[in-house]
Amino acid sequence: MRDSEESVFGRMPLLPSEREYGTLGANSTCFAYGVATWCFLTGGYVAELVGAVDALVCLVAGNMIGVFLASLPLSFACQRNGLEQIDACKPAFGSRGIVVVLILYLINMLGWTGLILVMFGNGIRNIALALGYDLGTWVVSVGVAVGMALSFLLVTRGVSLMNRFNAVITPGLILLVGFLFYMLLDGHGWQAITEAEPLLPVSSPMLNYLLAVELGIASGFSWWGGVGFLARNTRTKRNSIFPEVIQLGFSAGAVCAAGSFSALIVGSTDPTEWMVPLGGVVLGVIALAFVALANITSSAVSIYASGLALRHLRVFRGMKWKWVVGAILIPCLPFVLWPAEISSLGDAFLAYNGTMYAPISGILLVDYFVLQRQSISLWSIFEDGPTGRYYHVRGVNAVAFIALISGQALYVFLYNPFSGATHDWFILVNPSLGSLAFSAGLYWIGMWVVRRGASAESMAPDDESVLVRPNI
Repeated sequence: MRDSEESVFGRMPLLPSEREYGTLGANSTCFAYGVATWCFLTGGYVAELVGAVDALVCLVAGNMIGVFLASLPLSFACQRNGLEQIDACKPAFGSRGIVVVLILYLINMLGWTGLILVMFGNGIRNIALALGYDLGTWVVSVGVAVGMALSFLLVTRGVSLMNRFNAVITPGLILLVGFLFYMLLDGHGWQAITEAEPLLPVSSPMLNYLLAVELGIASGFSWWGGVGFLARNTRTKRNSIFPEVIQLGFSAGAVCAAGSFSALIVGSTDPTEWMVPLGGVVLGVIALAFVALANITSSAVSIYASGLALRHLRVFRGMKWKWVVGAILIPCLPFVLWPAEISSLGDAFLAYNGTMYAPISGILLVDYFVLQRQSISLWSIFEDGPTGRYYHVRGVNAVAFIALISGQALYVFLYNPFSGATHDWFILVNPSLGSLAFSAGLYWIGMWVVRRGASAESMAPDDESVLVRPNI
């Protein structure tokens, strides 16, 4: 008899009957995942470059473009086959080479999880300040620890509880987003917002705008880490892609724009600092509470997806789910000890998303839609031996990694996100879209050459009747 826990808390493909998200569940979970205070950080970075109208266009359009390109191959592959996200990447990167993608993925997911929990701690401190209690910065560390505990309780009880939790919190978050815009417009007016000057622009107006576009697209690609987990739990193909594009793209982009507006007018990208001054104590504290809950939802999705990915490592395959989740939270402990110092690296994490996930998305687009023709051998996904179709050479597809590194190199050549330096070609080629297209083209050509040089006999699996070396 099939053990459903092996699917829900493990890597076994989810059957349609085991999936939790219908249309409402998919939209509410994506919305709750997307509307976290990292959106306000992204909006603050864009406010340094352009004004309110340009920020709105760049963030909404950029988010939707990035989310669509990141979601398309993963959403379809994970939803159709019930696969965990890293497993869905094996046809392109190899049954063993996928470990490299896994490590990069975990660094990203845990980094953002820690940042979200720091924002949760900041929210608790600002609620106390609004009520007249200045308890000191140690409250932030306590808040991070409390956020970790709440996330642990939510994640260890499965997707069903998360789905019910999101169904309750999503209406409040929708009201919160409307309240944020209302506070800004009522307190300052649309004209004052649109006339506000960028905070730290560079010398060229065109370069400012193109940098803002890139930050918007990179923000969209940053959702790569969660899209497979969300799609895996949906019941229809429609619900695997549309809620992600609408909620993680449009809705999250709109919240990012609210962060830009607040940065331009109030001088702060952290909504927990300006909700009370603009909305008053009662409404401000209520808004702060919903922001805090949104951060817990977002961190729970990240931790859940990271736990499933960790199952790829042999030591975690047979471990109880609660211990896997506990292991995921251990790397977040530095955020308890040094919340302010580590959270200052938020812009570096955003840059990391663009340089990493744009080329990976290009490779997966070509592999799933062109080479695999939307048909994946589930048997070979769980085969580590040479008989597996996705074993490639010693378990690694070198073509995919050459394409990945080349795409990253092009990105840094066009725009070094750590130094801020741009090449003259940046005016003509967007770094994220350019690296996606370059990696996709290299991978397509490289795999065509490999397949031309290999016989049909060597490209096919020898025997799929037995898992010679299972990886689950």
